[in-house]
Amino acid sequence: MLNNPVKIAIISDLNWGTELTEILLQRLVSRLNRLVHPQATLIFGDTFDDSFSSNSVVNLLYLKNILDKLDSPYMVIPGSFNTSSDQFFKIFAAPEQLKDICGIQFVSFANSGNHGNIVKQPHENLVRFRQCRKDYSGIIVAFPQTGLFPQNRAKASYKKTDTKTTISCIKKNDILLSLSSNHQKKSDVIKNGNMTFINTPGICEPPFPYTVINIEKGQIQSERQELAMDSNLQLFDNHIHTQLAYCNDNMMINKAISLAGDFGLSGLTFTEHSGQLYFDNKSYWDKDCLKTGIISARDEDNRMIEYLKLKINHQQNTVRFGLEVDCDYKGNLLIKKDDRSHFDFIIGAMHSLPGLSRDAALNKNDGDDYLFLLEKLLINNINVLAHPFRLFKRCGKTAPEELFLPTVKLLRKYNTAAEINFHTNEPPIEFIRICLNRGVRISLGSDAHQLAEIGDFAYHLALLKEAGFDGDLNDILLPK
Repeated sequence: MLNNPVKIAIISDLNWGTELTEILLQRLVSRLNRLVHPQATLIFGDTFDDSFSSNSVVNLLYLKNILDKLDSPYMVIPGSFNTSSDQFFKIFAAPEQLKDICGIQFVSFANSGNHGNIVKQPHENLVRFRQCRKDYSGIIVAFPQTGLFPQNRAKASYKKTDTKTTISCIKKNDILLSLSSNHQKKSDVIKNGNMTFINTPGICEPPFPYTVINIEKGQIQSERQELAMDSNLQLFDNHIHTQLAYCNDNMMINKAISLAGDFGLSGLTFTEHSGQLYFDNKSYWDKDCLKTGIISARDEDNRMIEYLKLKINHQQNTVRFGLEVDCDYKGNLLIKKDDRSHFDFIIGAMHSLPGLSRDAALNKNDGDDYLFLLEKLLINNINVLAHPFRLFKRCGKTAPEELFLPTVKLLRKYNTAAEINFHTNEPPIEFIRICLNRGVRISLGSDAHQLAEIGDFAYHLALLKEAGFDGDLNDILLPK
């Protein structure tokens, strides 16, 4: 019997070969590492399209590079339409006879091939069930890839020629759980005596589902989760960057707008860094712009006109454009007055303080500078305070709790929303609690610098729940 619960994440049918699949996998790896924290991750084929093409090895290597970023151990088995097992397992480790993870033995089976929608389970796989149980009395989890269910209990996309024999062998050897894929868009959990059969749907189509299973004291719980947000929540991502950001990865406005719909958002706001639009790369990152202010911006570095062109070409009811604006160290907004008139939505940001650094300990002056610059920022009719206190984290410091309440009071005074933002950040939950208790509105922002991050609010919603909020989001969120 297991002493502790074990969590397993299951992903099926990536159908690698499109840019969307790469985005989904990056999003998935982040979700599992930061929020789900499984002890094991299982990936079922089909892993990519055109698997028999000359690019199949290159595709597999690229896929492995992303999966290697998972914190949990993972196992991958090829699908019915993937390349040969020999080639597949030159890239990915071939399944062990038994793989022990947290006291559970996992045994996997790749299919021998398919004919149309008929899949055959090789006889040697059935022999392996008996071998796995020999001299082992603990929990065994089997994952035979293609959908396996008791006959007439589910409508699977692919049929096995030997389902009855396979299940008989599984029951005889006391296999607790059978996991498989290729089951259209639907998830099924079917009990058959002491056995549980779970098929997970493909992740390759909206809302991009995957399955999380908990095993505790011999009991199985299965939950379908999705990479897309629930469209009924009508969530708006109020903080997204563009291809003009120096720190962008693969951002493109047209792709971001398309993904917003796929990811269940009702709309988004592009908020480019004003400092990056006015100053060259070096001046921005060296913080020269904060030391000297907007007056030192050079005409040859000005890209605001490019951003305004993007605004003209893409702005619509569900797509708006604003700016993310800092104050210089004297408390002046880093934006030209004439340019301010083009934007109704401004996110105020604090990326640095004059004396704050990794090398120096926090002192009273840092707190005083923070509150001074914060008020100078908010007095300028700012809609949202971006990633509150993240500047401390980036300097390796813990956010000073004595600043939480004064910050909330200033947000209330100037009617500014507090942003929940997980981009290279972990928002202080106590600060969010104070905001909720004091009636400060909340703004959800992905701060996306790559397409996979757009509108991924699973973290934000989990934080709100942890902070004690379980009501109507419309009561606390910044109005659209």
